[in-house]
Amino acid sequence: MLARVRPVAERTSGPGLIEAGVFLAEVAMIAVLVYAGVALPRSVVGRIVLVVVLVGVFVVIWGRWLAPRAARRLPPRPGLLLKLALFAVGALLLAWAGPVWLAVVFLVFSEGLVIAAERERRPLA
Repeated sequence: MLARVRPVAERTSGPGLIEAGVFLAEVAMIAVLVYAGVALPRSVVGRIVLVVVLVGVFVVIWGRWLAPRAARRLPPRPGLLLKLALFAVGALLLAWAGPVWLAVVFLVFSEGLVIAAERERRPLA
């Protein structure tokens, strides 16, 4: 017997597997930014500055406009586009600083998780 899939309105409000995956993608994004910041510049001071700037910009953008409890959270479509752009920039930095195959894997999984989470929260149509 097949289990009945509940519509979005009937789902429980607790975090699920996809939300946990998005959280891990956010943590991986910070790791990607740290790796890129350490790998790209030649000087130690340049590395420190780049890591602080990259991670700082990401945290500020995410915290102000994209976090679930952000005071000024963007509407669904602009928020999704900004999330996708941030993960794409992270993947580009990773490809520039390190193995391209890892950047492609990061991009596919992070973007897929973000899109799946948005579709689960509310229909995009």
